Amino acid sequence: MRKVLKISLLFFFLSSDCLSQWYYFGRNKVQYTQFQWNILTTEHFDIYYHPEMRDIAERGAYFAEEAYAELQEKFNINILNKIPLVFYSSHLYFQQTNTTSGLIPEGVGGFFEFIKGRVVIPFDGSIYQFRHVIKHELVHVFTLHKIQRVLKDHRQPTEKMPPLWFTEGLAEFWSTKWDNQAEMLLRDAVLNNYIVPLSEMDRILGTFLMYKEGQNILEYIAEKYGEEKILLLFENFWKANSFEKVFEMTIGKNYKQFDEEWLYHLKKRYYPLLKYSDPPSAVAKPIVDDGFSMGPVFYRNNDKGEIYFVGNLTGYTNIYKVEIGEKAKPKVIIEGERTDKFESFHFFKTKIDVSKDGKLAFITKSGDHDAIHIYDLKSEKLLETFQFNSLVMITSLSFSPDGRNLALSAIDKSGYSDLYIFDIESGTLKKLTFDFYDDKEVAWSPRGDKIAFVSDRTIFGKDGKYNIFLYDVKDDKINYLIYGNFSCSSPAWSPDGRFLAFVCDIDGTQNIWTLDLSQPKFIAELDGVSGVNGLNSFEIRQITNLTTSAFDLSWTDDGKIIFVALENLKFKIFVLEGKMEKPIFTQKINHADIEKTHWDTPRIQGIQKINVLTYRGKYDLDIAQSQISTDPIFGTVGGAAIALSDLLGNERYYFLVYNTAQTKDEILKSFNIAISRVSLSKRTNFAYGIFHFAGRRYDLTDPDLFYYEKAYGAYFALSYPISVFRRVESSIMLNRSDKEILFGTGERKAMLLSNSISYIFDNSLWSPTGPIDGKRFNLTLAWTTDVQFSNVNYYTVIFDYRHYLRLSLRSAYAVRLMLFYNEGKEARRWFMGGSWDLRGYERWSIRGKKLWLVSQELRFPFIDKFEIKFPFGGIFIGSIRGAFFFDSGSAWDNKYRETLGSFGFGIRFNIGGVLVLRYDVGKRIENNFSQVQRSFFHQFFFGWDF
Repeated sequence: MRKVLKISLLFFFLSSDCLSQWYYFGRNKVQYTQFQWNILTTEHFDIYYHPEMRDIAERGAYFAEEAYAELQEKFNINILNKIPLVFYSSHLYFQQTNTTSGLIPEGVGGFFEFIKGRVVIPFDGSIYQFRHVIKHELVHVFTLHKIQRVLKDHRQPTEKMPPLWFTEGLAEFWSTKWDNQAEMLLRDAVLNNYIVPLSEMDRILGTFLMYKEGQNILEYIAEKYGEEKILLLFENFWKANSFEKVFEMTIGKNYKQFDEEWLYHLKKRYYPLLKYSDPPSAVAKPIVDDGFSMGPVFYRNNDKGEIYFVGNLTGYTNIYKVEIGEKAKPKVIIEGERTDKFESFHFFKTKIDVSKDGKLAFITKSGDHDAIHIYDLKSEKLLETFQFNSLVMITSLSFSPDGRNLALSAIDKSGYSDLYIFDIESGTLKKLTFDFYDDKEVAWSPRGDKIAFVSDRTIFGKDGKYNIFLYDVKDDKINYLIYGNFSCSSPAWSPDGRFLAFVCDIDGTQNIWTLDLSQPKFIAELDGVSGVNGLNSFEIRQITNLTTSAFDLSWTDDGKIIFVALENLKFKIFVLEGKMEKPIFTQKINHADIEKTHWDTPRIQGIQKINVLTYRGKYDLDIAQSQISTDPIFGTVGGAAIALSDLLGNERYYFLVYNTAQTKDEILKSFNIAISRVSLSKRTNFAYGIFHFAGRRYDLTDPDLFYYEKAYGAYFALSYPISVFRRVESSIMLNRSDKEILFGTGERKAMLLSNSISYIFDNSLWSPTGPIDGKRFNLTLAWTTDVQFSNVNYYTVIFDYRHYLRLSLRSAYAVRLMLFYNEGKEARRWFMGGSWDLRGYERWSIRGKKLWLVSQELRFPFIDKFEIKFPFGGIFIGSIRGAFFFDSGSAWDNKYRETLGSFGFGIRFNIGGVLVLRYDVGKRIENNFSQVQRSFFHQFFFGWDF
C-alpha cells in the first residue's frame, strides 16, 4: 500500500526521531486475495495469471499473439523483448493489483504501464471484450516502441509522446469496430452541440468522449486520406516539436482547418437523423434528468408509484427514490461509497429489484466479494446481507414472484459469468449454467416459470452479439427467444407476463422493442446447441426510434415502460406512455437459419508449446536517479536513489546513497545510506530498513535549528487496511543519534526508541482543486524516548479532523480541526503559516511544541472557463474555484502566547490535473484576536485545498 512506501521514503530522507510534519490521508488499496501466480510463455509474451483462470489465460494468449501479428504489420516494427501480460479473472481482483500504486476506478478496463512495459487486464465475463482490450493495450505497446524507434533513429530524446486523443483514439480504431455505444455518444454530442473540436481536445482530456472522438477522427482520416497517413504521423513525429505541426505536414491541414472539414462531415451524417428519429425527451417524460442514473425499478407503495434507481447525482453513487407522478427531487435511500458495507456500486453493470412486499435487493462491493443486501422499504431497515465464497462479482438479480428466491448472474473465481438461483430463506445457491458464455441481465417472469436472460451463446456471440433466452425453471432447459446478428439487452416483463420489453440494435441504434408471449408457437428442441434446448418464434415490435440509446427497462403496474437514455451527456430516466398499440416497425425473427453448432475461440495450440511456470519474483529497475546540488550554507551534496521491484509490484526495494562532506577528510563519515524493503503482497503491508545519516541540518521541527547530526538505526512499519476507507498503522524505530549544536555550545547523545500508532479514515470526494464532500480523520499517538542516556523523552498526539459539507453540486462548506501536541524532554516543534494552513502569515513562521488550527472555507465555482486569444495562440484555464476563508490558531512551547487569525478570499485553479495554483487576499487578526490588520495581505502559492 502507498502508505508503507511513504513511511519508507520518510526514513530515507529524515533522520528525525519523531513523526513527520507531513502525513497523508487517502483511501487504501486492499490486498484481500493471496494469488498464486503462474506464467504461460508464448513466442512474444510472458503471461501471468492465477491458476483458477487458466482457460481464460490460454484464450488470452491466442488473442495476444493474433493481435501481435496484425499490429506488427500495421506498425512495421518488431518488438525484441517479450511483453509481460498480467491477467485477472475479475475487476475486483484487478483493483488489488500492485503493478500500479494508484487506486483503480470501476470504469478502467486495463492499462499499459510504461516503466516495465506491463499490460494489465481483467476479464469481465465477455470473451469478445477481453479480445478487444488485449488488442487495445497492445496498440499502446506498439505505439511506444514505434515512437521510440523513430526518435532514436533521428537521435532525438525519447521522452516525447503524441497527445492522448491520438494514442487512445488509435488504440480504439485498431482494436475494435465502431459500435452502438460509440455511435450513441457521438450522435448525442453532435445533436446537442457539445462535440469538442480537435483544436480544443484538451478540454475533455482522458474522458470516454475523448476516446471516441479520437477514434472517429482517425477513422475519418483513414477513409478520406488513406490509412497509410496514420503510420506516416509516426514516421514524421521527429520533424516538429508539436504534434499539431506533425499533423499539418502529414495531413495537409492544421487543427482548425481539419475541424471545419471533420465537423461538417459529422453534421451531414447526424443532422438528417432528426427527420425520422427523436431525442428521448421528445417522446417520453423525464423523471430524473440530472447526473447519471441507472437500473430503475418500479414499486407501488400504497397509492404512490415510486421509482428506485442507482444514481450518481452529486459525485457519490447512491440508491435514490423518486415519485413517478410529480417533478420531485430524488431522495437518498442508501448512501454508497462512504462505508465498508456499501463500498461501491458497479454503476454501469448494476441492477436492483423490489419484491411485491417491499423488499429492495441490491448489490455492492464489500471487501473481496460482492454482497447482496435486502432492505425493507417500509421500515427503512437493512434486513440481511449475503456473500458467497464461490462468487466474486454479482452483475444482476431479480426476485421470484413470491419473493423467496433471487435469480442471479455472477462471475466466479475462474472469471466466467453464469446463472444462479439463490434461496433467501435457506441460503442455498443453485448454479444453472456451466460454460464460458457470458450470461447476464436476468429477469424472472411474473408467473414464476421462466427466467429471461441475455447471453452471447449464439453463433453471433463470437462477434460480440447478445441475444435473449428463456430458462425454464421447472424443466431446467434453455430456449431461444430472440435470435439474430444483432445485440439485445435489458429484458423486462410486463406485470401480467404477456409482454417482454427489451433493447435491441437491429437498426444500429439501441431502441425499445416488445414481443407478445401470449400465443407462443413452439418450434423445435435443439439439444446440445450451445447449451440451448429449444427455441420459440415471435414477431417483435419496435416502439421507439431514438437518436441515442435506451437502457435498463422496467414496467410500471399500469403498463408504462421506464427506461434510461443518454441525452445531453446525462443518463436520464424517462417513462414511456401509449406506445404499445402503435409500433414504429415490426419484424419477424426467422429461426429457420439457426446454426446448430457451438462457437468457441482458439487457445494456444499444442501442450508442448505451452511452458507453464510457477511465478518467482524477479526484480527489475524502476528508477535510478543521481543529483548534485550546492548550497551556500550546507555546501555540496551529491548522491543517487535506486528503486527495484518485482514484475507484479508486490515486493520493492529502495536504496539511497549520498554524501554531505565539505572536505576530503569528511568523505567517509559523511556517507548517507538507506536501504528499505516494502512488501505489499498481503493485506498487512510492512516495511523495514536500515539507515545511516550524517551531516549538517537545518530543521524547523527541532528545538535546535542548526546542528550536525550522525544517526544510524533501523525501523519497522506496518499498515493494516480495515477497508478502502479505514486503516491502522504502526511503526517502531531504534536510532542512535549524536547531535552537535552549531553556532552554540553543547552536544547530545541518545539511543532513541520511537513508537507510533495511527487510525486513519478517508471517504472524501474530490473536485478539481480539493475535497468537496465526505470526511477525513487522523488520530496518532506516539512516544519517543532515549533508552540509553535519558536525554530525550516525549509523547506526541495528533488529532486532525476534516469535514466537507455539500451545499450544492459544486459548492461546499469545509472545516478543519487540528491539534498537534508534543510534550516532554527535547520535544519536537510543529510549524505553520502560509497558504496551506494559517493564511496571511509568512510560511512556516509560527512554531511551537503545541499547535492548534481551525480553518473554515466556503468553496464555490468562480469562473468555469477563462480564455485569452492571441494571433499566435491562446491561453485556456478551466474550473477556476473561489473560496471565502476564516482561519484561527496558535503555536506555543510552554506558555500559551496568543491566538492568531485571518480571513479573506482566494481563487484556485488546476493545471494539467497535477498542480493547483492558489492566490489568497485578506486580512490578519492580530494582538490575541483583538485587532484586524489595516492593509490586505496577498499570497500566491501552490497546493490542494485542505
